[in-house]
Amino acid sequence: MSKQNDRRPAATIAAGSFVVAELEGRRVLCLKAERRGKDHVNHFLVPLDPVPDRRTLALAYTDPDAAIEPADGVSLALADAAEEGPPEIGDAFAAAGATYLKLADGPQSQRLHAYVDLSTGQVRPRMDRHAVRRLVWSVRQD
Repeated sequence: MSKQNDRRPAATIAAGSFVVAELEGRRVLCLKAERRGKDHVNHFLVPLDPVPDRRTLALAYTDPDAAIEPADGVSLALADAAEEGPPEIGDAFAAAGATYLKLADGPQSQRLHAYVDLSTGQVRPRMDRHAVRRLVWSVRQD
């Protein structure tokens, strides 16, 4: 899955890439995400596996110089959810021609929720207003 000994600074890994990072003392498969500001880029990790409770998923800020490992042979499998209604934290959903994952925003943020475009890794505001359908997601080893 990860390329052993291929640890690189987070800033050098493209948003939307799968990576393995050390979070709270354990190795976790994550999606690299970015939030672009006017004059800066904030780097984040979205924990995917293992995750004890998806309803507590939150953006995890990472220093641009923090060493993380690219992960190959990983993708997300998506399927229509049986339940309808607005997406909750931890849910994927289709909206505005893209697929997003709804997360709690970081503790330093003024926003309550963050929405990560699963194909680009870009963090967007308030995308659940445009939700078309909820999706079930799972990590797939290719």
